[in-house]
Amino acid sequence: MQLVDATIAAIPLWLLFPLLVALFLLCCVAGAKLRRRLANEPDERAPDSYILSAVLGLLGLMIAFTFSMALSRYDERREIVVSEANAIGTAWLRAGLIEGAGGAALQNSLTHYAELRSRLPHEGETEAVERETAEAQRQLWAQMRQSLGATPPPISATLINAMNEMFDIAAARKAEREAHIPGAVVEILLLYALLSVGIVGYVLGASEARHRGITFVLFVLLTLSLVLILDLDRPWRGGVTVSQQPMADLVAGLKTRS
Repeated sequence: MQLVDATIAAIPLWLLFPLLVALFLLCCVAGAKLRRRLANEPDERAPDSYILSAVLGLLGLMIAFTFSMALSRYDERREIVVSEANAIGTAWLRAGLIEGAGGAALQNSLTHYAELRSRLPHEGETEAVERETAEAQRQLWAQMRQSLGATPPPISATLINAMNEMFDIAAARKAEREAHIPGAVVEILLLYALLSVGIVGYVLGASEARHRGITFVLFVLLTLSLVLILDLDRPWRGGVTVSQQPMADLVAGLKTRS
């Protein structure tokens, strides 16, 4: 199962779409051939349509639940970007409460940190940005400790809390990026979809010629639904990505205030 999950994750979406359509067509043809082999004179009045309706209805529910799971993770990634931008902005404001050059230097470092975090959406730079983030956080903490020598305790406490929250959200953002729909869920959904289209071919095998066009459209719509779910589950590589505008607005605002 892990091999199947890894293979699906490695295939680009533009290639996965025609592959899924082709698999669905093959399963449909296999189902139609099985129908003709088992019954030389198929009875079109047989209640197969009820079975087909039940199978497709359950498939629709499975797709809906999986889509809801993927969309929920998308919303969490979107919200956490806003939260990180707000946390960095709060830390920047509280660093300004430190008198002297130490406060200004800390604000400049936080501006550079915001620029670093705004590079995260670029897939090729993700690992490098995370390594640079860890180093930047270490330097920010050391710089803050040096700047708090003559700072009143209430101001020191608020700045420390702001820094902690900023670092915690960065860690949460990394964890959210690495969280995906469980591989078993995707694999079972695909397996059920393949079996369902096989049943479609079996039920419509008695009148295959009349249903070829609408059946193909059904498979295309089914594939679009599955690809959309997989797209939502690929936060940095898919076509549906989280907007990074809050981070961009933060960087622009911090540079203007500096």
